[in-house]
Amino acid sequence: MNIFIISSAEKTVDFRKYGGTELVVGDLATSLSGFNEVEEVAVACCKGSVFPENLPKLKVIETVEESQDMYHDWIAREKDAYQIYEKYLDDYDIIVDNTKFDPIYDYEMAHPDANIFHVFHAPCEWNRAVPVPDSSHFIAASRAQAMSVSNYLGMSCKCIPHGINTRLYPFKAEKGDRYMFANRICREKGSLEFVQLIKDSGACGDVCGEDRFVISQEYVEDVKSRCNGAQVRYKGTMSHEEKVEFLQNAKAVISLPMYPFMEIFGLHAAEAMCCGTPVIALRSGGLTDQIVDGVTGFLCDALDEMQEIIVADKVSEIDPHECRRRVEEHFSREVMAKQYLEYFKKVLKG
Repeated sequence: MNIFIISSAEKTVDFRKYGGTELVVGDLATSLSGFNEVEEVAVACCKGSVFPENLPKLKVIETVEESQDMYHDWIAREKDAYQIYEKYLDDYDIIVDNTKFDPIYDYEMAHPDANIFHVFHAPCEWNRAVPVPDSSHFIAASRAQAMSVSNYLGMSCKCIPHGINTRLYPFKAEKGDRYMFANRICREKGSLEFVQLIKDSGACGDVCGEDRFVISQEYVEDVKSRCNGAQVRYKGTMSHEEKVEFLQNAKAVISLPMYPFMEIFGLHAAEAMCCGTPVIALRSGGLTDQIVDGVTGFLCDALDEMQEIIVADKVSEIDPHECRRRVEEHFSREVMAKQYLEYFKKVLKG
């Protein structure tokens, strides 16, 4: 089986940098290349992407330079990348598309017999009908997202959860006394709500996450201004090593997807639990798949419910080993790749 994976034309595949889609692509490609049934895995990705060495089955096809600016023509970038990798597509049994732009759909219409799998990393929000053959295959990272995509398109959608490289997130049983926000600094992720929640609960917390490749720098500055440097500290963008250290020592990670935004999966939750750190989250999308309420963290319906959990110190009842076990059994990159491979084989068999 020969597999072609299309990454975004936005960011490099590099675990040391921010980029949810790109992390998933890198881990999926790396793990798939280790299966005996797979002869080659090719990845179309931005120039400068980093993959593990000594993977003879892995082929990297560099497309465009990664973007440093949120305000550009995203569609034009994807078209430029497509012009580079399009000539390779006919040579592969499986094509895994991690974009949501026109070029690959146009290719699919011209090649209806191609086995193309579209992976959704964001809500399905097309404002027009996208022509796809009835043979199209759609993949979502959570049950809620799969239902949303299926309802929007009127076609079935397979749920395959994302997986992480568990070796990059070492387990630590002993925890500190500070809560952690571990997400992009933006309105839909609830950064300001985290600051207020920590203050109202009389707890201490740290705001950590990507604050450069974001929609609004004004929002970032607003969050910074409300952090006093003691009870609530602003850390912003971190290196991978710094992030892991904070995840390991946090009392809990707090996830606050703001309605109507849906947290499609939430890699930060898997990363936290892999370190043995529980997650307190608003009930949304993939967070409901990852967190076992009362076992690896808590799922809440409102901020006041989260405040009660913090004030009562409920996370002290969570066993860090259960958090780690949950990720190893369900959300590792090996588990993810195995599920993808089984789906590919089922489709190839008709």
